[in-house]
Amino acid sequence: MPRGSSDLMADSFFVRKMLTEFALLTALTLNSDEREVLRDKIDEWVKCFLPKLERESTKTEKCRLIASVERQEFGNESKHYAVFWRFCKFGAKKGFIFDDNQKHLEKFKATSFQKKILRQNPTLKNVFLDRSEIKEENGKWNLKNELKNKLLSEGGEAIVFNQKFGENLMAVRIAVFDSFLFTKQFGAGQIKWRTHFISDFGTATDNKKDHALVVPVHENVIRNFANIEIFDSGDEKEEDCLGWITIMEKCDGNLREKLKSGNPTLDERI
Repeated sequence: MPRGSSDLMADSFFVRKMLTEFALLTALTLNSDEREVLRDKIDEWVKCFLPKLERESTKTEKCRLIASVERQEFGNESKHYAVFWRFCKFGAKKGFIFDDNQKHLEKFKATSFQKKILRQNPTLKNVFLDRSEIKEENGKWNLKNELKNKLLSEGGEAIVFNQKFGENLMAVRIAVFDSFLFTKQFGAGQIKWRTHFISDFGTATDNKKDHALVVPVHENVIRNFANIEIFDSGDEKEEDCLGWITIMEKCDGNLREKLKSGNPTLDERI
């Protein structure tokens, strides 16, 4: 059946509405209603975007478990243990870290993600796991043409794409902290996320330390307009962030090429 003028008008209204909502993304300040409208729109985009991400990993469950301890938060009095520990061991509900001589340093409550790995592979319980046993990652991203054509950068733990939000062409950076994230073993259907905007935070106006949640705003600092934290779907308390997606300003060049091609002034470097 041919589409009537009312259908076309409805489509036009929807597109204009979507463009207006995405225009909120770059705002430094939004009221609570505007933030929730934007959050809903970005969450819709994330839901469609995540299934397009697919990669392979050459690491193991043991690698994942040890790496999860590297992301572990320790108490204020034992933060230095995060640097000095070499071995870890897990019981049913607790984890333990040890130094080079397997001397006990600290115990901690196992996260739901760590418990999940231990349920899937019980042989990892009650054994010393050496931090050096984390294997090198040789897996690759499996990108379909839609994303290949938008690729800006790939390397290390992150990959960056072009993405248009409304009228704004931006860069989307995907950082992976858990080696199985976006693989067939741990795909989009097994994760959840939480979205944060630059407008959720105050603006840092000086170089003084401040316990308030603020972000730096300066012409030489790339603005991260949104950050999407990724968690295992069973992580009710959101204890362990397994990766994130950052929506940020797209730059016309990069610092490496700038430094190679000339001798920028100090002001240009800052």
